[in-house]
Amino acid sequence: MSELTFIIGGTRSGKSAFAMKLAKKQKHVCYIATADSGRASQVDDGEMLERIQKHRKNRPSDWETVEAPLELDKAVSNLNGTFDVVLIDCITLYITNMLLGGSNETGDEYIIDAINKLCIVCKKIPSHVIIVSNEVGYGIVPNSALSRRFRDIAGYANQIIAKEADNVYLVTAGIETKIK
Repeated sequence: MSELTFIIGGTRSGKSAFAMKLAKKQKHVCYIATADSGRASQVDDGEMLERIQKHRKNRPSDWETVEAPLELDKAVSNLNGTFDVVLIDCITLYITNMLLGGSNETGDEYIIDAINKLCIVCKKIPSHVIIVSNEVGYGIVPNSALSRRFRDIAGYANQIIAKEADNVYLVTAGIETKIK
């Protein structure tokens, strides 16, 4: 039976660790990374590549990993429900990929539509889907138009996913609180 769990929190709050703890309760897990290690190396972003490597190292070796920086709905759908758990980490990086031109479409409506499509697919497959996202609305008002646009889109995306989710957890300082 399908189930959608949404885990949200600030940067370095422990949300990914909590998501992995939930996923480890099952045997057959697929980790969908929205970071693309090929892309990080292409832009010569050593810090991002280091983060990707750390995330990989922390995952159990028997988990399958799929890199899907774009078209998450298709990546989830292509799994054909063959996994007990699908863990998607993270939505804000997915939004960044679309926003910064990783796809042919970059408009706000396109991004929100992509989030809605993802929710539909996640609710249809028989796997338990766990989605991780950053809560970016607690911070200061960004000083650039692009940063404000990102914050707004991320906020709308998080609301959409939370509404569709069966369970929602807020993680703060490594402590998870079920809020739905």
